[in-house]
Amino acid sequence: MKKIILSIMAALLSSGMCMAQNVQLPAPAKTGGKGVVETLWNRQSHNEYSDRMLSQQDLSNLLFAAIGVNRENGKLTSPTANNMQEIRLFVFTAKGVSEYLNKENSLKPVTKGDHRAKIAAHQDWVKTAPVVLLIVADEAKFGSNNERSKTMMAVDAGIVCENINLFCAGTGLVTRPRASMRRY
Repeated sequence: MKKIILSIMAALLSSGMCMAQNVQLPAPAKTGGKGVVETLWNRQSHNEYSDRMLSQQDLSNLLFAAIGVNRENGKLTSPTANNMQEIRLFVFTAKGVSEYLNKENSLKPVTKGDHRAKIAAHQDWVKTAPVVLLIVADEAKFGSNNERSKTMMAVDAGIVCENINLFCAGTGLVTRPRASMRRY
């Protein structure tokens, strides 16, 4: 599966590298949402959702919760093994695919068009969700490719996924993680 994800990303990258400039997102909010305990009680997965696209503010807050820079020293909202920060986050919408650049809090367009079906893996609800996030662990950035490193990258991706789940539960958005909790 790792090869499939990398192939999808390579195909997307090669199909639209000469795209528009990065999209600057609004600054992430510093307040809002439910408390931690209430959020934990409300956390669940959903198959049904609104077809309404997230506002730029909601998208900024969501991506910040996932892997945003929350300290002046460049550290993130999601811890990573040895602070490798190897997790990359891609945003799929009906209009295109972008990579979240956490240091700038911006979206870098990768390709135009609706590519959600390419990562749906026979799960029709993925094809129509307003926003689909693809979490990718960049082995080259992690620095090594042994079993321990692969395990740590999988743990780091799981932490990012849970940040997304908790943010959504705490702000009234719905989410459903799928097939990404294992190593490929």
